[in-house]
Amino acid sequence: MRRTAEAILVAGLLAAPSPRARANGAFPDSQSVITPFDRPAEIILATNFGLVISEDAGQSWQWSCERDANAYGILYQQGPAPRHRLFTVAGDKLVFSDDGSCGWQTAAGALAPQLVTDAFPDPNDADHVLAIGYDGGIFGVFPSRDGGATFDAPLYQAAAGDGIGGVEIARSDARVIYVAMTNAASSVPKLARSGDAGATWTVTDLGPMVGLGVARIIAVDPADPNTVLLRVMGADGQSIALTRDGGATATVSLSIAGTFTSYVQLASGTRLLGALVDSSTTPALYRSHDGGATFETVAGPPGIRGLSRRGDVVYAATDNFGVGYALGVSTDEGTTWHAAMAYDQVQAIVGCVRDDPQCQATCQALAGQGAMSPGTIWDAAVCSANPLPEPPTPLPEPPMSMMTGGGAGCGCATGGSGTVPVVVVVLVLGVVLASRRRA
Repeated sequence: MRRTAEAILVAGLLAAPSPRARANGAFPDSQSVITPFDRPAEIILATNFGLVISEDAGQSWQWSCERDANAYGILYQQGPAPRHRLFTVAGDKLVFSDDGSCGWQTAAGALAPQLVTDAFPDPNDADHVLAIGYDGGIFGVFPSRDGGATFDAPLYQAAAGDGIGGVEIARSDARVIYVAMTNAASSVPKLARSGDAGATWTVTDLGPMVGLGVARIIAVDPADPNTVLLRVMGADGQSIALTRDGGATATVSLSIAGTFTSYVQLASGTRLLGALVDSSTTPALYRSHDGGATFETVAGPPGIRGLSRRGDVVYAATDNFGVGYALGVSTDEGTTWHAAMAYDQVQAIVGCVRDDPQCQATCQALAGQGAMSPGTIWDAAVCSANPLPEPPTPLPEPPMSMMTGGGAGCGCATGGSGTVPVVVVVLVLGVVLASRRRA
């Protein structure tokens, strides 16, 4: 990885990094979950060994492996209709799939030479995508007008020494764009805001209001473009900060000695935040009924990696081996959870990649075969099973009134790409904070 004289380092996942699986003996783990509203039978669980997909509302599951193009992918997201394009950051590049993960292409144009750390598909415009790139000591936000296939020159460049930790377009006003930043030398968090689609910007120093630390955007409120929930990662813990005036002022609403891992806003307006506390050994869940101004602790949650929802049904990517399932569901705002899927319920490899040598090698390893196997997570019959039948034609896209209150099937991790599915990651900047290379 390239480094500048300022030693700005790009690294890590937003939650604790998921170990890499493939066929190298690492421990399989979940990352995030995607539940697109206009495809009510589709559920996509992103893991560190590929995508586990259901196209019949969780009745059956298939697996799409990692291949060279999306190897070690993180931040899986799905853009809106009509493209429904899948995105992931893999090998420091933005890659995308238009056929449900059968094939992957690398984003080109001005983004090609950049080290890509994050991306944000516009929730209202399938052709509009923003991506964060880093090259030559400078971070920038790059726009695409063809759905993320190619990118133009940056519409925003951070000052030297400032690292960009997140970008998001407001769902209710696409002219409003936010960029979270941190100065590597001073650890001062900043928030840049544009109200004219990136033509002009106002940058606010958040340090006096929220303290020092790496800043990330959790989400812009889907109904109010001036309300933003932020994550600040300091030397001694992490905090949630809220601004209701576009960043002019901000207040801390929750602080923990731990790591925030995930976020979702329900149709009711309730916010949920997943976390790990006690030296990242104990799962935690926090709930807000007042827009993020205050949070209550929810007792006994599973180990949550990522959160998503349809209406007020909450989906959680979870610790398969810690709680016994990889996907959990809650219908009471996170108070109770039940298992929706464990890895051993995968029945087959997706047909378009079943005969791929990489898929077969990884499948056999995950079935407990071979010297590099991480253990058995499913039966070896998965590797040779016939693909499941094609799903029926998806239902028409619902009106936007059904999609407000939290993103279009958000697979969100805290401080990732906000309200369209994300999973989300953390950008750790500077030598002032311990930073590590993406595991």
